[in-house]
Amino acid sequence: MKISSMAAALLASTAALGSAASTGAASTGAAAGSGPAMTGADCGNFFGQRCLVNLPTGVHMSYFDAGAATGEILILLHTDTTSAVEWAWTVDALLRINPKLHIYALDQRGAGATDLPERAACRSSPNSCMTQADLAADLLAFMDAQKIAKATLVGHAMGAAAARAVALEHPERVARLILTGTGVSPATAPPRPESPPPAFHVLDALGWQKMLQERHVAWPQGALHMRPLDIDPDAVRHITQHWDISAIAAPEVVDLIAAQTAMESLATWGVLDPTPMPAEGPVRLDKLQVPTLVLWGSEDAGLDRASQQRVIDQLAQASRAHPGMYFYWKQYGVRPRPASGNKHDADDIGHNLSWEAPRQLAADIDSFVRTGEPTRDLYRSDAPSRIQTILEERGKAIIVSSRP
Repeated sequence: MKISSMAAALLASTAALGSAASTGAASTGAAAGSGPAMTGADCGNFFGQRCLVNLPTGVHMSYFDAGAATGEILILLHTDTTSAVEWAWTVDALLRINPKLHIYALDQRGAGATDLPERAACRSSPNSCMTQADLAADLLAFMDAQKIAKATLVGHAMGAAAARAVALEHPERVARLILTGTGVSPATAPPRPESPPPAFHVLDALGWQKMLQERHVAWPQGALHMRPLDIDPDAVRHITQHWDISAIAAPEVVDLIAAQTAMESLATWGVLDPTPMPAEGPVRLDKLQVPTLVLWGSEDAGLDRASQQRVIDQLAQASRAHPGMYFYWKQYGVRPRPASGNKHDADDIGHNLSWEAPRQLAADIDSFVRTGEPTRDLYRSDAPSRIQTILEERGKAIIVSSRP
């Protein structure tokens, strides 16, 4: 399927996802003519054009701007090898639930239509320009450019790290913090080596090295600033099979996420640049001072339950140390990761909540913004027979909180 036809198909699927009702869920929406004034931006369509703003950090940042012009502000930050488009289905659901929200979804540096800074170092060693501190600086610069004094930050994995960094260093700018796909490593884990071996092997299944070598292009240097589509005309299909994998998300969703991934420069994937990223300090959730919600899928291939217990322990320390800080941790799914370790064998919600349970994620985000706590509903797949159907069990959520 060509990219253009895939985008058209996804627009149809987005409408279908937004209008579908899951088990036990009541539909919500604003009455015609009763909604708030919408933003004046022309970039509220996640499958249309983006807005652009020049930042003093050296990036030309692209972003989507949707919802009410004067509504409470949420800023959404995506994970690596994707773009702000990963939030399309969640934002659609959020604005159906609460059209008074004002939502920005950013393409972080090097992703979507946002470039890396035009510095020689970023060109030769892009990993050196993709640190958590860099992403956090871009986020603060964006808030300044848009005159946003304070916002709720919602981050997924890499985006969670950026949101967390801003919340730790500038709590006065953060109303609430919502994190998905995040964890804490064991205190006894060995420090990251100064010069780790190249991680090119993670791309082996995609076959791009062989394709380029047959064209006499040096690997990895010659591929560093290519896109998958520059290498492989069938990149979208290969990415759905070997990279952007989810047996839980609707196939149309995975297809469009893969289409976006196929257009992302390999410079920002972090695996081709032999220069290691500068060492980052340990995760210090115990230093947070803002209300925090962490959401975790039981079949997250990279984050086990032990990593989440460390998250809970640190958040509990923060709630005891900082008046006004409280936390909720909520589990999505109930089934353990497949013994095979293969994402294709997954049968419950995992790492990518915004793909796999976007309406449910939207419900928790909206609830946390409005009431200070997530919904009390358990979200899980209807496994084993209908794994792409998300069930909602009222009042049965698996939650840990510093509040009674």
